[in-house]
Amino acid sequence: RAVLAAAGGVAAGGLTIGTAALLGGTGKGREPGGSPPEGEAAAAASEEAGTRAIADPVRRAGHLLRRAGFGGTPGDIAEFASLTPVEAADRLVDFEDMDNSGLEERIARANFNLTRLRGGDGRPGMASDMRAWWLTRMAYTARPLEERMTLIWHGLLTSELGKLGIPRTKFMLIQNELFRRMALPRYDDLLKAISRDPAMMVYLDTIQSSAAHPNENYARELMELFSMGVGNYTEQDVREAARAFTGWRLTAPPRVQLPEGASEAERRAAQDAAAEAYEPEFIIQPRLQDRGMKTFLGKTGPFGGDDIIDIIMSHDAPSRFIPVRLFREFVHANPGPETVAWLAEVWNGSGHDIREVVRAILKSAEFNSEAAYRAKIKSPVEFVVGAVRGLELETDFRATLRFWGPMGQTLFQPPNVAGWPGGPAWLASATLFARLNFLDAFLFPRGRPLRVEALLAREDAAGMVDEALRRLVDGVMSEGARAALVAHAESIRDPVERAATVAYLVLASPEYQLA
Repeated sequence: RAVLAAAGGVAAGGLTIGTAALLGGTGKGREPGGSPPEGEAAAAASEEAGTRAIADPVRRAGHLLRRAGFGGTPGDIAEFASLTPVEAADRLVDFEDMDNSGLEERIARANFNLTRLRGGDGRPGMASDMRAWWLTRMAYTARPLEERMTLIWHGLLTSELGKLGIPRTKFMLIQNELFRRMALPRYDDLLKAISRDPAMMVYLDTIQSSAAHPNENYARELMELFSMGVGNYTEQDVREAARAFTGWRLTAPPRVQLPEGASEAERRAAQDAAAEAYEPEFIIQPRLQDRGMKTFLGKTGPFGGDDIIDIIMSHDAPSRFIPVRLFREFVHANPGPETVAWLAEVWNGSGHDIREVVRAILKSAEFNSEAAYRAKIKSPVEFVVGAVRGLELETDFRATLRFWGPMGQTLFQPPNVAGWPGGPAWLASATLFARLNFLDAFLFPRGRPLRVEALLAREDAAGMVDEALRRLVDGVMSEGARAALVAHAESIRDPVERAATVAYLVLASPEYQLA
């Protein structure tokens, strides 16, 4: 931490990421390692950066792989640096033909528990291993955009395991596989699929909604968070939409039959076995369904749930809501009016095809501009998975699971229906310290340095630092910060400890916190 202070990563009074680094970023009106402009010069530089393309193909490739995936290995960076922005975007978006057998073989070797609720025989419970399984997919996939979109949908079309409860853990796995299967769908189809998804139906109470007692939770979030945004519908629209989803149910789970006098342990084991065997299927129960006339967004008819989605998707509001949400995921938080209008054109022209919207964003001048470079703060998932990919480390992520809560992003457990807030919330004082504690435990397990083979290939301290910078921050760091890292690395004689320490310091740097 003293070295971080010398490199400019620690402010007086506590360990914090430098404000200038987070708000300005590298490449936003200044060259890597330069001083940020001030006043009118800053405004002019910012405007220039908004239109200036990332000229360096290596930085451009790193930027693309961080935003459309979780970072890249040196091999990935070299491959994508050899492509034009258009070719690179197409390579990521059209991923279905990419061979992912290596990932599936790795998953099989790890023997993740995706079936038994409470584990046993030395194996973790299902919820824990589901998280490790998904992190492994993100870190070692040959289809990074597929996993990135799965994570985006998890944060947008949110459900959370805490409300579902342990017996329904499988529901979250079913939803995760739905998001992966429909990573780049026609959005209308995804909304209809998630409306029938078991986890969503439990999370937003569709399974409790009847003609006699319509539940408005799903209808409200369908419009507010999943498609239209606030201000584009009325409370009456919510009530009418809720009526259309009444009677939507799941098939009943198998009944648990126990002999008289069964112990509590036997009872729980039987209940767990029934929950593990349960394969929920969507059904509509006519006796609970409201089949009357409904007036919704100015249209009247005996609408059901799919009709409501069709009406929503024929409205103008989704064209200014979902594409903008995707732009903010991939580019930066503040698209201008012209960009919003352009996104709506792509949305409408493609028939709401997410693949084509994402393709257009990744090919756009705004995405490939200096204004977008390092303009977002990494989530904990990006922070950890990016380190594993960049340094080509081997892990099944099980040892990391205790750190995700303190870092602020436990998979399958977003804080509320709006998902994770993101942005500066990722780097509050507590969550930043949690990142450093994670690095300490991950790179120095039980107090002994991890062998970081990618850095051990470089024998001298300067070479080791430069290799870490190349792999993790596109080689971009100020000369003063680099010199501080090299000086500290030179003071460590043991090469294994030196490599782990260099990895720690670069991963803890302000530059690495930015995506």
